[in-house]
Amino acid sequence: MSLAIRRACLKRDRQEIVDLLVRNVTCPNQDKLFEWRHLKNPVGEAWVWLLRDQKQKAVAMASVFPRRILVNGRLMQCGHVGTVAVEPAYRSLGPAILLQRTTFGLVDSGEIVFCYDCPPDEQRTATFVRLGMPPSSEIARYAFILRSEEILQRHMGRGFWSKLLAPSANVLLKARRRAAAAECGLQIEEFAGRFGDEFSELDRKVASAGVIRGSRSADLLNWRYRDCPGWNAPDSKVLLVRRAGELVAFLAFWIERSRRRAYISDLFGVQFNTAGRALLAAALEICEREKMFSLHGYCSPGSELRSLFRHLGFRRRERTATVVAYEKGSGLPTLNHGLNWTLTQMDQM
Repeated sequence: MSLAIRRACLKRDRQEIVDLLVRNVTCPNQDKLFEWRHLKNPVGEAWVWLLRDQKQKAVAMASVFPRRILVNGRLMQCGHVGTVAVEPAYRSLGPAILLQRTTFGLVDSGEIVFCYDCPPDEQRTATFVRLGMPPSSEIARYAFILRSEEILQRHMGRGFWSKLLAPSANVLLKARRRAAAAECGLQIEEFAGRFGDEFSELDRKVASAGVIRGSRSADLLNWRYRDCPGWNAPDSKVLLVRRAGELVAFLAFWIERSRRRAYISDLFGVQFNTAGRALLAAALEICEREKMFSLHGYCSPGSELRSLFRHLGFRRRERTATVVAYEKGSGLPTLNHGLNWTLTQMDQM
């Protein structure tokens, strides 16, 4: 199998890239997503490599998206190894390692400080294991159950007993949600406008010493929550919390009506124990009004979100991704100093 890899030109090779994505990635609107993800990122255009067979047909691709990351308080430009698309006949370890090693070239050449990936399964993680790269962190899903029907039907079916037990179980769950909402002195509002300077100012206020976290500047938030083709009202919402008119924190989440679930994309700000609790309580209230079964959030072990989720009654479920980072020189001198990765769903798009 003779394969060759080269960096793509986003304009000239656009259709080949989009065609690969359409055939191999289960997500609609690939053409619009390509425009948004690869070309309109405020940090810069994506880097893409195409793997070609002996007939010069593109059979696989890998993308790296530029990201602004704060590492122990220092703002750096790094890369997120994101979209990978491989034709079925080439889904083996050899092409995967070739693509992965190629993405490291951005770091080795000094174009970016480091890159990271969030492989969602053991198959993708195996590539890094083969390269001798252990995970730096992981991301797990946490769930707050609002209604019992989903769980009861999963374990007992849709018959008599699940219908009999559901009302009593829902009363207990509602009492638990109301206990989580006991926070006063803050103003909660739903936000539908463009993100402005106060969000960039909030990003500067949030402590970043001892952690690795993504930037939340206004231009990035507009790109993610206003310009993304897949983030559409009314099922995608942003909530703000203010104290005496000053922005303290925000929460972004979206509703999947077909499964009656809601998912938190981001929860960010200062005064986290109080403001975060108030925002989650407000999101839970909306979810109950919309008759959702559950609200789900994602975070890494070093995140403040983890303790907040647990305190409010969210339960840890499965690991959804590992976090693997690459820095020139293999010793990870910038990253490997006991720093906590504090990633949410927004950081692992």
